[in-house]
Amino acid sequence: MPLTWRDVLDILLVGILFYYLWRLMAGTRALNLVRGVLVYLVVWFLASLLGLSTLSWLLGNAATLGAFALIVVFQPELRGLLERIGRPQGPRAPSLALEELLLGLARLSERRYGAILALERRTPLGEYAATGEILEARLSARLLQTVFYPGTPLHDGGAILRGDRLFAAGCVFPLSEARMGLGTRHRAALGLSEVSDALVIVVSEETGAIRLAEGGRLSPPMSLEALREKLKEALRA
Repeated sequence: MPLTWRDVLDILLVGILFYYLWRLMAGTRALNLVRGVLVYLVVWFLASLLGLSTLSWLLGNAATLGAFALIVVFQPELRGLLERIGRPQGPRAPSLALEELLLGLARLSERRYGAILALERRTPLGEYAATGEILEARLSARLLQTVFYPGTPLHDGGAILRGDRLFAAGCVFPLSEARMGLGTRHRAALGLSEVSDALVIVVSEETGAIRLAEGGRLSPPMSLEALREKLKEALRA
């Protein structure tokens, strides 16, 4: 039977779909899940092909229970995947008061005030803002110092920046399961970046180092100039 243009289109669309899903899962635990499932299916297929009836029966019955178990275990990754698929593709965010933000970060770093700030982009962060205090205040360096001053009620939580406004503070962000000797703030920055497209800035209270989490990856310590260029590039995209 000759190959028609519909067959070519069908193959092309399936290829694009798998490529897109692969990119969404890259760098997450979901990629390891897919690899494990593929190995499982290959073993099941070979057991059926070779007539290994007992092994084939065991694998077939375990598949049903395994599917439910995987949904429970990988619920955060599946949720993050669905959120990425559903993100709007329009402009990412209004203009940010970049210099005020950088000045505030410089002062936090100098004084070694621990801080975590999420810059909202396409993915709404309203559910995390609801865990803290809604401020809707004009972003300024002095406000950032006040919020993250040690001992204040909001300093241990995260702050959410929406455009040129400090939208919320004292927020609880999801913790990444990645350990790697990271503290709670850095795990929270990674966790939020895994389930959203937010740029999450962390200031270490131990060293004053500034790092950026994006797409489930945490940068090495960054200078203010490097951070300025990164934020400009990201907010233009």
